[in-house]
Amino acid sequence: MNSPIAEPLLLSPNTAARMLDVSRSTVYALMKNGALAWVPFGADRRIPAAEVHRLASEGVPAITKADKTGLL
Repeated sequence: MNSPIAEPLLLSPNTAARMLDVSRSTVYALMKNGALAWVPFGADRRIPAAEVHRLASEGVPAITKADKTGLL
């Protein structure tokens, strides 16, 4: 009996960016400004798959250049 392939619970920022069709820097900016929740995973950061699905259904908020450069 074959079991279905389960979706991972935690995603890397690169994987989340591909799934949302945005740049990696946009994902990091969303994480930085609190629009995308993340959890520490050793020395890395991981994004819960549910967060990616939430953003996909709600839409990705606009990111300004100041958001990306940390000038807020």
